[in-house]
Parts: sequence; C-alpha cells; structure tokens
Amino acid sequence: MIDALIFDLDGTLIDSVPDVGAAMNRMLAGAGYAQIPDENVSDYVGWGAHAMIKKALATAGILSPDGELKQRLEEYLAFYRAAPAERTIIYPGVLDVLNNLAATGIPMGVCTNKPHAMSKLVLDALDMSRYFAAVLGGDIVPHRKPDGRHVHDTLHLMNAEGRSAVMIGDSETDMTAGRDAGLPVIAVTYGYAHGDPYQLDADICIDRFTDLPEALRRLSTPDSIPSA
Repeated sequence: MIDALIFDLDGTLIDSVPDVGAAMNRMLAGAGYAQIPDENVSDYVGWGAHAMIKKALATAGILSPDGELKQRLEEYLAFYRAAPAERTIIYPGVLDVLNNLAATGIPMGVCTNKPHAMSKLVLDALDMSRYFAAVLGGDIVPHRKPDGRHVHDTLHLMNAEGRSAVMIGDSETDMTAGRDAGLPVIAVTYGYAHGDPYQLDADICIDRFTDLPEALRRLSTPDSIPSA
C-alpha cells in the first residue's frame, strides 16, 4: 500500500507562472533589460530561482557577473514576495483531491526547487499549507532535485522515512529525482514539462489531477500497470 505522497509545487499543484513572470519582468524592466513574453515564462521554471534569473539575464544578452546576478535575484524575490499569489491559480481538482487524501490520514509533502520561504508564502496565501506535513525548498538543501536526496530529506521532515511513497510532478527534474530516490513516479501532463510530457520517465501519466486517486490505486496493484 502507498502510505506517503511527495508533490512538486509549480506546474503540479499550482500555476504560478503569472506571478513569477510579473516579478521577473519587473526586475528586468527595472534593470533596463528586455522582458520575457508571458507565454515563454514557463520555459524558465523548474530549476530554482537562481537558475531562472541567470537564464532570463542570458536571454536578455546579459552574461552577469556573480555580483549582479545576486542583486537581480534579490530584486526578483522582493517583487515576488510582495505579490506571491495575486494571479496564481490552483489547478482544477487539486483541493478536492487533497481534501480527500488528507481525510485518509496519508502524510503528504512538497519537494520543490522553488525557494523555501517563497514556497511557504505561496502555500500560505493559497490556504494550502494545512495539507502538508513538510515543505522543502531547493535553496535550503545541499542537494536539490533532480537529486533524490532532496526527496528523502522531504520524507525525513514528514516523519515518513521507510514508508511506501510516490513522487508526483510535471517535469523531467521531478521524474529523475523520484527515480533517484527509488520511488515510483506519476507525471501530470498539464504542467511545465520542457518537452512531450508523455515521454517523461513516469510509471503513469495523468491528464487531470482528479485522475490521481486512480493512478495511486494502479500503483498499489502493479499488475495493472502495462510493462514499458
């Protein structure tokens, strides 16, 4: 039986691109750099804020020295902190499914490369923190996703080490982290995958979050999963 769940955050539980993009473009505009079109912002998400801002500056033609990169990152985080969830949406079905899972008592956690403080702030703003026994951002661990140790550190904070856990995410980073942690993995296809989500190394792909309970049931009955 599956008795612990680890979720990615952005692109899996929430669509944060509108607020992330707004903060990033405010930073770029303030520095006099070209902004990122809204439809391209998701291409920058998934590896953490430091990598995102470095890539955004490179796109603008700025190969920033470390000092400037640090300054621009701090500016971005300040803008994001001021408006963490004005336009962020919770994906359809997420709250209903989390409510039902919480009622069973199964421990759930969030393992994200998003900065830890921002992850907590966004979840609090969306009234979602109550569902999770632990939230662990990528900036406070020595090894972040795609390293499986980030997943294990999250399980440790959840007091769920040794349990039969599953990793649920939207990207190659999530799938690799789950595999590296020795867990089965479920991919959501509606998120920020940088490529064909059906080509991710997942045990099961789901098109809607409401498909998650059935996917968990299938993972609990391995014979029901077709061989690769």
